[in-house]
Amino acid sequence: MTIGINTIQGFANPAFNFLIVVFGVKIFGKTEWASLINVMLWVLFTTFMFGWGNRDHLLRAYSKTPSKMYHAFFSNFLSRCLLLPFSLLLFIFFPTTIAIWAIVLVLLTFTYSSLSTLVVYHQKFGAQLLAEVIAFVIISGSIFYFESFDLESFLKIYTIAILIKLIVLSAQLNFWKESFSAKISLQEFKSGLPFFILGLSGWLISKIDIYVVDLYLEKSQLAEYQLLITAFLMLQALAAYITIPFTKHVYRVSDEVVQKIKYKLYMASLPLTVLGGFSIWFVMEYFVKLGFTYEYYIVGGLIAFPCFFYTLNVMELMKNQQERTIIYISFFGFFATISLLLLLIETYEIFGVLVSAAIAQWMVLLAYKLHRRFS
Repeated sequence: MTIGINTIQGFANPAFNFLIVVFGVKIFGKTEWASLINVMLWVLFTTFMFGWGNRDHLLRAYSKTPSKMYHAFFSNFLSRCLLLPFSLLLFIFFPTTIAIWAIVLVLLTFTYSSLSTLVVYHQKFGAQLLAEVIAFVIISGSIFYFESFDLESFLKIYTIAILIKLIVLSAQLNFWKESFSAKISLQEFKSGLPFFILGLSGWLISKIDIYVVDLYLEKSQLAEYQLLITAFLMLQALAAYITIPFTKHVYRVSDEVVQKIKYKLYMASLPLTVLGGFSIWFVMEYFVKLGFTYEYYIVGGLIAFPCFFYTLNVMELMKNQQERTIIYISFFGFFATISLLLLLIETYEIFGVLVSAAIAQWMVLLAYKLHRRFS
């Protein structure tokens, strides 16, 4: 039950974001909605930087010393708050009014995302799903309500939606009722650095193809590729969402138990990938009408499939404090991706980008399995 709720919750967030983009582009046009996407990309990137690898760092700390969980949470949160003044740099990139709303969004998103470790530890995935659904209804409803697009108005709508998400989730966690103790320390940044670098390497792998497509192909192709790759990244992320409820257990149980969990994930991989790929094809060709042949969707499935086989290898390495190995493999995947992209994109365009991503994913899978075999 917990796995199912968490999978739905984890899948819901990117799915809702994807639907919001589809609705926004269809109703207001690519140019208008792109101005909002531009601001939100900066907001999300800033929030990612301020996160500083807190999720995995704190989950490990909770597992080791559960009695000091809230001390660890508040210490990490307040220490990372020292980074928030850097959000003022957004005034450089946007007009004053837009920058102010962008900074407010950073503050709210920063606080909301900080609660994710408590959600995982207390298994409050249903509460987070409720918060995400409410926010989606507010934003999507506003898209259909407004007759014309105004950037500032939609930033206010996002502000209201995220604020309500924060209130709903906080009410379920009741973390303010716990005894408060905290220590603001730069040690939090040192402890979180390996996880931050790990997250940054993953961010580079997931974003580099978008930038290369933007550089080499037409803007219409960029929009098509963003829609297609976002759908398959949601399918790829299913593996992570399925395993999140096991996170605190992986740090405690024996290797034999972890191996059993692996086998269950392997068994689920093929039907989930096939069903997911078919669903993506149906939506993209009969609703969005991208006009791609079936080969694009087969290759997209090959991008998602390997993740089911190496996600728990990543958790095992983190359990054994071998984050450096994960970083090495991640950067190996990044350089493999960029090399293949530059080789294939001019000749095969979007299909070449998909093939590059698929080959890189299978190379990453091979690297994890070889390391597991010979370490």
